[in-house]
Amino acid sequence: MEKEKIYLTEEELNDFGFTRTFGEWLLRGEKYTYEDEIRTDQYSDGESWDTVVKRESDGKFFKWGCWDAGSEFVMEHGDNCMVEVFPKTITTVIYE
Repeated sequence: MEKEKIYLTEEELNDFGFTRTFGEWLLRGEKYTYEDEIRTDQYSDGESWDTVVKRESDGKFFKWGCWDAGSEFVMEHGDNCMVEVFPKTITTVIYE
């Protein structure tokens, strides 16, 4: 199964920060809602994270890596795309 990729224009990329502030984002007539932010600072030189959003029309989840470059947000590897991802539940057993 091939994962869907959505490539963003520079203008669309500049608007994506609204997902963190307002919880939703309108892209090409589709509404995406903020689901999660996964910090990845330990793997980069500065503030970085993966953002996960859910497309309301079909319930698909998408993720992209991003870092704060000071005056702008930069997507991971300069690809400016978000990739379809699938939620996975992991159970951890601990003994006390």
